[in-house]
Order: sequence, then structure tokens, then C-alpha cells
Amino acid sequence: MAMRVSASLLHDWANIWALTAIFVMCITALAWGEDSYLHSIVVALTTGYLISDALWVALQPGMVKTPKSIIAHHIVTIVVLIDTLEFPSHRVNASRALVVEVNTVLLTLRRLLGRPLWCEVGFYSTWLLIRLVWFPILGASLLVSTFSNFQALPEPWAAVLVEIKLPPVRAYASISFAVVVLLQFYWTVAMGRGFCRSSQPKTDAKEAGGGAPEPPSGSTFPLVAATTALCTSFALLRWMETEASPTEPKREL
Repeated sequence: MAMRVSASLLHDWANIWALTAIFVMCITALAWGEDSYLHSIVVALTTGYLISDALWVALQPGMVKTPKSIIAHHIVTIVVLIDTLEFPSHRVNASRALVVEVNTVLLTLRRLLGRPLWCEVGFYSTWLLIRLVWFPILGASLLVSTFSNFQALPEPWAAVLVEIKLPPVRAYASISFAVVVLLQFYWTVAMGRGFCRSSQPKTDAKEAGGGAPEPPSGSTFPLVAATTALCTSFALLRWMETEASPTEPKREL
């Protein structure tokens, strides 16, 4: 008789593979330049993933600890991505931001693998460099694009920030990303508090008989999520190929 995998474990590994693919695509797109069509693929794949994962979590909330927070995070990220759907010149910003998914992959792996040293080093180093250094730089750059211009910046700031191509980033996108940046520091403080709590003796809920059993995995919800991701990504790619931005000429493949 085949062993049934828990829904949470299946969800974790599905996210590891999906987010690893997105991260590799981001790095490749950035290496190929700001005008690479791969940035459009990054936007399409990520939007498809976010919609499908939010649907999966909504249909099977018991497989994650904080389903509402995950769905809310996905919605905010989609709001940020809408600007990149409207303006092809902004799609490179999606790749710039989504390199953070390497940290998300390491976060999941450290939990599944029992926190090996290589995973701990990779997790904390990418948390510091991407979430606490790179994200504030990118967030400030998006806000400058929306509410000011790079030519008006004093030299020290101009050297640090990333120049965003015209047209200006929509306010809803830059402000939403600023909220995401603030969340990085909130999560960092929460993680620090977790270290303090972990040093105190505690009772294992499962040993005390208070742990709820994890829901078993079924094929329906993962298939719905995978189908949604593929269909959404393909539809967005086709739309981006055929639709021109109101302020920019139509792109040729």
C-alpha cells in the first residue's frame, strides 16, 4: 500500500520547485539585459503561480499555519505586478524583486531538512542581503519613479538607487511594494523574538496530545492549482504579445 503524503508536505515541495524555477528565470533574465523578453515570462509565470497557490490555500487552508496571511501576501504581490503588465519597460522590476524567492526556498528547505548548516547560512545571508538591503533600495527607487525623478536626486542617492525606466511607476504599485519592504523588517523583529522564545523550555504539542493531524494530500486540489497556473501564465503571455501599452509601442518577439 502506497504511503500518502500530507497536504502540507506536498504544498511545500511544490512551492520549492515553482519558486526555484522563478528564481532561476529571474537571474537569467537579468543577465540577458533589461529588455529581455524573459522578464515577460517571469511576470506571467509568477502571476500564474500566485493565483494558483492562493486558490490552493483557500481550498485547503489546513495545510498551512497562516492561510489568510499567505493569501493576503499573494494579493499584494499581484497588485505590484499589475504595473509590469501595463508597462513592458517595468517588467525588469519584477525580476529584480523576485530574486527574493531564493530566500523563500531556503526558508522552506530549512524546515523540511532539519536546519542543516548550509541551509542556515544561505537563509540568513540572503535574508540580510535581499530582504533588508536590496528590497529597501528597490522600494525607494520605485517611490522616486512615482513621486519624483532621478535627475533631481542628489549624487549619493543617485549612486545607490536603481534608475527606473519611464513611464513612472503607478502609485498603487510603488506604495504596495513599500508595504512589502516594511513587512521585511516586521518579520525580522518577529524572527528575533522567536529566537528568544526558543531559548525557553516548552512542551511539544504533539507529545502532549494537543497537535492536530495534518490533512492528507489528495490529487484534486494540486491538479486544480497546477492547471490554473499553466492556463493563467499562458493566457498572460499571449495577452502581452498581442496588447500594446497605451503609452508604449507594441513589442516584437
